[in-house]
This record gives sequence, structure tokens and C-alpha cells, in this order.
Amino acid sequence: MKLALHLLQKTERWIAATAFGLMTFLVLADILLREAFKHSFPVGPKVAIDLMIWGGFLGAAITSGKGTHLKAEVASKIWPKKVKPLVDQVSEALTALFCAGMAWLAFQYVSQSFEMGEVGVVTRIPVWISQAVLPWAFVSMTVRHLIFAIVPSLKPTPSLEDIK
Repeated sequence: MKLALHLLQKTERWIAATAFGLMTFLVLADILLREAFKHSFPVGPKVAIDLMIWGGFLGAAITSGKGTHLKAEVASKIWPKKVKPLVDQVSEALTALFCAGMAWLAFQYVSQSFEMGEVGVVTRIPVWISQAVLPWAFVSMTVRHLIFAIVPSLKPTPSLEDIK
């Protein structure tokens, strides 16, 4: 399971970095074309937005995998130290359950776009392609939190460097 988590984290980091890199290139290319050559690249900014969505949602999954995601720590501080491990496991299980529900809703949403054949007005790219990151990210977070609930020793402890 540790290797699977590592490969998932590495893959998502690579895809998110590529998405943000391409997004930056498209935005800069559009600016250069407009400012230097008085031409626009209308597809560029629209695709850049899709890439930003991919990078952002994968970023949420990556953050979840590093243990640096937002969480309610107040509740964990009120429990005695003896039951804190159990509370953490229950918290991870509930987070996995929430993410699984969101993954199901996201899958329904993307399926409808796919079935309806929706395409972007400017890009003519099927809308489901940009939406596909939604179920991916939520399934990814579900898997991670479920593993952290079952095998707490695999849950990463965020370093100060991760939080900065």
C-alpha cells in the first residue's frame, strides 16, 4: 500500500505540474501574440482555465496525500491522548466516506456531460475531459483516507516545510 500511495502521489504531482506548466505557456503565448502581433489566441485562455482546474483539483489530492489538508483539529485536542489514535482513524474513515460521496456525485456529473455530448463553445473540446479530474481527485482522496484509516502508520506527518 505504501508503494501505491507513493506512485499515486508522484503521478498526480507530475500531471499537476504539467498542467500548470502548459497553462502558464498558453497564457504567456496569448499575451505575447496580443501585445507584439495584435493577434489573439482565443482557445489558449479557455484551455488554460481547464488546465488550472486539473492542477487545482490534483493539488487538493496531493495535499491530502501529504497530510497537509484542512482538518478540524479542535475536536482532536479535546480527546484524551489514549483515545486520540481511534479518533484519528474515525476521522480518516469519515473523510473517506465524504470523499466517496463527492466522487459518486462527480462521476454522475461527468457522465451526464459525456452522454449529452457537450463541447466547449470556443475550444470544441468535449466538456467531460476537463470535468474528469473531479471524480479522479475525489476517488484519489477516498483511497488515501481509507488507507490512512485502516493503516494509520502510513498516514504522513506533515513537516513544517510542507505547511509553509
